[in-house]
Amino acid sequence: MLVAIGKVISPFKADLNPYKASNYCMEIYATIIIEFILVVSSILILFKLRPKIGLAPLYILLGALQYLQANLGTSFSFKLFEDYVIYPGSIILFSGLLFAVLLIYTKEGVASARALIIGVVLSNIIMSLVFEITYVQHGIISKMSDIVGPMGAFYDINFKYLFSGTVILLVDFLLIVILYQFLISKFKNLPYFLVLLLSLGTILMFDAFAFNLALFYGTPLLKTSLISHIIGKSIAAVFYSLTLYLYIRYLDGEKETTSFIAKQERDIFSIIKYRKQFENLKIEKAKVEKKLTSQLETTLHNISDGFVSLDTNWCYTYLNKKAAEFMGKTPESLIGKHIWTEFPDGVNLPIYKAYNEAAKTQQTISFEDYYEPMDKWYENRVYPSPDGITIYFTDITEQKKAEIAVKESENHIRTILESEPECIKQLNRKGELLYMNPAGLDMIEADSLDAVIGKSVLNLVNSDYREAFKKQIEDVFQGNSSKLIFELTGLKGTKRWMETHVVPFKDMEGKIISLLGVTRDITEHKQAEEDLKNSELLFRRLTSSAPVGIFQTDKEGSCNYVNEEWLNYAGMSFQETMGFGWSNAIYFEDRERVVQAWQQYVVTGGDFEIEFRFKNKKNNNITWISVKAVETYDANNNLYGYIGMTLDITERKEIEERIKSNEKYLKNIINNIGDPVFVKDQNSKFLIANDAFYKFFNRTEEDIIGKTFAEDVPQEKRERYLKADKQVISTGREYADEIELKIKGGESRVILTKKTRFVDEKGNIFLIGVIRDITNRKKAAIELEKHRNHLEELVKQRTAEVNAKNTELERMNKLFVGRELKMKELKNIIKELQKKNEL
Repeated sequence: MLVAIGKVISPFKADLNPYKASNYCMEIYATIIIEFILVVSSILILFKLRPKIGLAPLYILLGALQYLQANLGTSFSFKLFEDYVIYPGSIILFSGLLFAVLLIYTKEGVASARALIIGVVLSNIIMSLVFEITYVQHGIISKMSDIVGPMGAFYDINFKYLFSGTVILLVDFLLIVILYQFLISKFKNLPYFLVLLLSLGTILMFDAFAFNLALFYGTPLLKTSLISHIIGKSIAAVFYSLTLYLYIRYLDGEKETTSFIAKQERDIFSIIKYRKQFENLKIEKAKVEKKLTSQLETTLHNISDGFVSLDTNWCYTYLNKKAAEFMGKTPESLIGKHIWTEFPDGVNLPIYKAYNEAAKTQQTISFEDYYEPMDKWYENRVYPSPDGITIYFTDITEQKKAEIAVKESENHIRTILESEPECIKQLNRKGELLYMNPAGLDMIEADSLDAVIGKSVLNLVNSDYREAFKKQIEDVFQGNSSKLIFELTGLKGTKRWMETHVVPFKDMEGKIISLLGVTRDITEHKQAEEDLKNSELLFRRLTSSAPVGIFQTDKEGSCNYVNEEWLNYAGMSFQETMGFGWSNAIYFEDRERVVQAWQQYVVTGGDFEIEFRFKNKKNNNITWISVKAVETYDANNNLYGYIGMTLDITERKEIEERIKSNEKYLKNIINNIGDPVFVKDQNSKFLIANDAFYKFFNRTEEDIIGKTFAEDVPQEKRERYLKADKQVISTGREYADEIELKIKGGESRVILTKKTRFVDEKGNIFLIGVIRDITNRKKAAIELEKHRNHLEELVKQRTAEVNAKNTELERMNKLFVGRELKMKELKNIIKELQKKNEL
């Protein structure tokens, strides 16, 4: 440390009153604190700003502080305990230098600390020499101007103090770094604050001893000066150590600063041996960088994605083989070329704007873009830097085409689902709704999917069928498909009969994730069945005297009556049919089945209906008959027996067999799978048709796809045939119609066709249709009407027969009465003649 003899100020004067002396003392202490805060804050602020302004401003400040403490630090002092002189400015400035060296070594490493030490020492020597030259200049000017006085004394330098202090300062700098690294390396569990305090405190004490021994050894000033330095520097060591610890621990932004510092594996004497290590490290770094560069280039050339680097002038500095391949070039042909000169079509496209935005904002940008000149889709990631931009891009053309195809397919499926007249739903294990199409929402009377999604549908199922519904859900999640007929009550109170077919819905790994069900509203069908049962019951009872086979049994099922028509079917006598003798008329292949069915019916009751063959005992003719039986009750509503009607259905059976042989496959499909669905283009040509459609129309895919069905219609009727399609395609209004058409193979069917229009994202128009076969429903209605008409005809016929017999009876009565009168008159005449003869 360099010292000049300065003015000593005592805090108290003999003639100063205590109050004023106390105020002056407080002011002195305040200035010392302000000086400490100014020095510390200046060092820390400049250090904190090093990423933006570098370390040069901090080095300049520290050089100035060193010179000030060497030349001005002793300009102010005060006595402590009347014997010890304290120079607060010198202590604050010198301790601040050691504080800064320790801070830079800790945070910036050996190179920065070494540069600081050399800079401070050299700047101290250079500034001292400059001041000495200035002093000589002042001396010359004084002689030339005959000016007497110490006008240049301010610039006078004591070179003994200068070089002594400089050597000690250099040793202090080196020792504080060595001691700090020694404590960090050897005592890793030592508290970090204690490491800082020991480092600063020890070196400040060393400086006090070295400085005083060098300047005052053998003089009376040694003892008092040494104690003064020890007191002042001990206080400075505590404050500077605490400040450095608080900054590193809480203000520097590194949460694990202490452990980070403790893990530094530097050599204790790295501050001295640094140059050699630095040179070795540079050589090794160059080798590693060369190797890494080679590996990186090899890796970039072998990756399947494009990698491009542009400088700030938009010229290629690097591109790998795949990037050049994407562009239809070679890497060598593009290096150094301007990107927008080589690819002018890209200017003002989204890719051009994205590159410029990344370069302007210096923020990474990721985007997908279609590059029309190459008809390709790319996924781009743009990484900017002050030296230009780096682009990493992947050709995702196939992926985007697949996504577009999937999206279009999903739109087709969604449109089909939404136009499907049957309910399509997905349920989880708890019976909670995951999805339901609009037709299903109408069935349960829900205003929207959001109103019911996530809610259990079990509450809608009527209590008699709820357990069966739960069992069906459990079976599906066990991997089984099933069918169930049940009754439900809608959200608005409407009751409906439903028939549902459910299957497990699995993910790509084959795991069952939900129940997928198709549910049909069969309320009308159930009502028709009920009406038919009632009608059939009424028909059987009203036609018990009609010219058809009639039989009656007791409640045990033993026959006690058959009519003449029944005997004609069987070719048996009345006595032969009594009891269970009637079974002998049944064809041997049907006998066991019919007898078992009848016995079961007698046990369970209800309605009995069966079809089987009779073999006539007289002529061996085979007759197909249909037997229906009902229970009969007495006046007290007790079971009395059974009455049945037997109809000859031989002709119908023959027709059914012919129909089955011609269209067995088609009927099987209609009865067991869903409705046909098809998609046409705007020219009414089939694009898509499901299996049900092919099977329903008994056509192959080659017969359907690319055609309109109008090819089978005469030329003059084709326009009318395609009229509905054109109306839906042009207006977008839904079309529904019932028509009777002839299926390939000759059968006429009544179908309900529903057609809707779909427009995809590209504006392509499609017609989507769903077909439902309602032939059976129509036939049932016609059959019911025929039964009613036949019944009315039988009643009229029987009434006419009764009227005819009554008329004949009246005529016979009249004849009989007339004959009696004539006989009586004749008897009277005979009597008269007898009397006359007697006379």
